[in-house]
Amino acid sequence: MNVGTTLGQVLANPSLRRLQLAWLIGIAAEKAYLVSLLIYAYEIGDVVAVGAFTLLASLPSGLFGPILASVFDSFRPARVLLGLHVGRAAVVALAAAAIAFDLGLGIIVAAAIIEGILTRQHTAYTRALLPALARTPDELIAGNAVTSLGEAAGSLVGPAAVGLLLVVGGPVLGLWITAVAYLLAAFWVLGLHVVTVARPALAGMAATLRQTLGGFGALATYPSAGLLLGLVMTQVVVRGALTVLLVSAAIELLGIGESGVGYLNAAIGAGGLVGAVMAMSVLVGRSLSVSFAVSLATWGAPIAVIGLVPNPALAFAMAGLIGAANASIDVAGYTLLARSVPNEVRGRVFGVFQSSAGFAIALGAVLAPVLVQLAGLQGALMITGLVLPVVAAVGFRGVRRAERSAILPEHELAAMRRMPMFAPLPLTALEQLARSLEPVSFASGERVITQGDPGDCFYVLESGTVAIIHDGQRQTTLAAGDGFGEIALLSDRPRTATVDVIDAMTGYRLPREAFLEAVTGSPHSVIAADELMERRLGALRQ
Repeated sequence: MNVGTTLGQVLANPSLRRLQLAWLIGIAAEKAYLVSLLIYAYEIGDVVAVGAFTLLASLPSGLFGPILASVFDSFRPARVLLGLHVGRAAVVALAAAAIAFDLGLGIIVAAAIIEGILTRQHTAYTRALLPALARTPDELIAGNAVTSLGEAAGSLVGPAAVGLLLVVGGPVLGLWITAVAYLLAAFWVLGLHVVTVARPALAGMAATLRQTLGGFGALATYPSAGLLLGLVMTQVVVRGALTVLLVSAAIELLGIGESGVGYLNAAIGAGGLVGAVMAMSVLVGRSLSVSFAVSLATWGAPIAVIGLVPNPALAFAMAGLIGAANASIDVAGYTLLARSVPNEVRGRVFGVFQSSAGFAIALGAVLAPVLVQLAGLQGALMITGLVLPVVAAVGFRGVRRAERSAILPEHELAAMRRMPMFAPLPLTALEQLARSLEPVSFASGERVITQGDPGDCFYVLESGTVAIIHDGQRQTTLAAGDGFGEIALLSDRPRTATVDVIDAMTGYRLPREAFLEAVTGSPHSVIAADELMERRLGALRQ
């Protein structure tokens, strides 16, 4: 699949298109905010203050992330994302005002904590929504690829822009522009349409706690997901350390000044842009486990090179390589994780993912100053960079097993996707539908449906042929890829025709309740089903 095809898949889906544009703007704003905040921290307290602010922006998000993820499950997705963007705009504007008018460090710290919490929820919610908006497994991979492309583009534009703003107006101007960008992202999530999958309603604090713990329980139930989470969290620890070390490296080791912090982060974004384009061209249809392991190792090694050979030109090249590896990790890692758990717990697992990321970044932020004290800045960079190649080598076999044991019922999904009435459904709804399928087989000459009997299910033909007989007269034949039995279900009437097997049939039986819930869940599916029913009824009247 080439880049144009991947982009085309995402752009053709209006909801995915809106989500991706809001994501791009939100990431650019987030990266600009982070650089501005950390430059302010470095000005008031050197590398220790940078580590402290990184900790404050990360640790509380880990504590409150799972609870917020469960609470947000009760609201419409568009409203959640709208609230997150508007909330981030408000707290960043408050931080800018506090610095500009010397309102006190406490306000800046509180704003950093709140913005960090909202940032983690934005990432978790966006990633968890992709399976609900995608319509095929390939479109899910394409959506993750374009999300990584947007993250890379935002990571390039945001830090590069703030690098220039730091020269003009310092951290305060960077924060004001960030607040405006968050409001622009909020605009694009308006009108976002998500076909939701029904879940049992829960109420009260005890129920919220059960939902919160559901993500951790799912990781225990699906150990492949737990392994993937652990590997990615190791990368996030390294990322947290790099966030702190990069500020000191730019100013002290490379001598490129405060703006250089923005430019190094922009180089990571530029590499991510290239890597995301490559991922869209390469990863769809390829081994995700190999791509994930290689990219994990490639993410860490350049950090060690920066410490070993502290040259500005080489540092920019290594930063670009980190960004390129990051794009591939995102596409492969998030897709593998989404495939490793069923949709009913996927949102909570991603909530745990993002809350764990908060702890991981906080841990990296704490370790970075300690490593600098023990091994010096160059030593700290080399130690940090060597972690991921080792982890990638040790964890590769487990990642390969996770890919091979993916939960997603792709064969059943493909069977449902071929049918026009189910094709408009998002991947999450199709997944639930596919799990309701019951395999069936009938020998040549057997009767599947008798005219006049009650309608209790829908049939999907995988192989073989069947004859449709109305009032004793054969009307037509159906073959692999067709389905039958929808008329009685949609119009609540007895079977209108008899179905006899001509050539041995294999396929699936879909119970009435699951069929009606799926078809009525999307207006496009309703239209397609009604058209099919009217066409078949018209043929019977002739």
